[in-house]
Amino acid sequence: MIRVWTGLRARPAPMGEPRAWLARAHQEQLALCNSLEEIADSLPAEIDRQKCAYAAKMLEPLIRELHSGEESAVFRWVEQNFGDDPSIAATLARLKYEHCEDECFAEELTEMLVKLGAADESVNAETAGYMLRGFFTNLRRHIGFEQECLRTLLPVDPDIN
Repeated sequence: MIRVWTGLRARPAPMGEPRAWLARAHQEQLALCNSLEEIADSLPAEIDRQKCAYAAKMLEPLIRELHSGEESAVFRWVEQNFGDDPSIAATLARLKYEHCEDECFAEELTEMLVKLGAADESVNAETAGYMLRGFFTNLRRHIGFEQECLRTLLPVDPDIN
C-alpha cells in the first residue's frame, strides 16, 4: 500500500501556532520515514516500483517545503522570543545545517529511487538499502532532537489537547 502524505505546505504558520505547525511537519516526515523504511525492507526481491517512483517524486519537494516552512515560521518565532540566548542560536544553527544536509541527501536518494522505480538493474540493492536507512534514521534523529529542544520552547496552542 502506498502511503499518501497529507500535503502540508510550507506556508508560514500564524505566529501563535508554531508548535502545531511543527507537530504536523513532524508527522509528515515520520510518515515519509515509514514509507522509505518499507522500501528498504522490500529490497532486493520484493520492490514495489510504484512506491519507489512515488517516493522519488515526493521526497525532495516535501523535505524542502517542510524545512522552508520550519525555518520561516518556527525558527523565526524562536529567534524573536529567545534570540539573545547563545545556546538557542547555536541550536538553530545546528538544525539549519542538518536541514541542508538532509536536502542534499534527499537529492541523491531521489536519483536512486527513480532508478529503482524504473527497474534499473544498475542499482545495487545493498547500497540502496544503506542509503535509505541512513536517510530515515538521520531524519528520525533530527525530529527527536527538535521535539526535545524546540517544542519545549514553543507556546502551547489552547485548542490542541
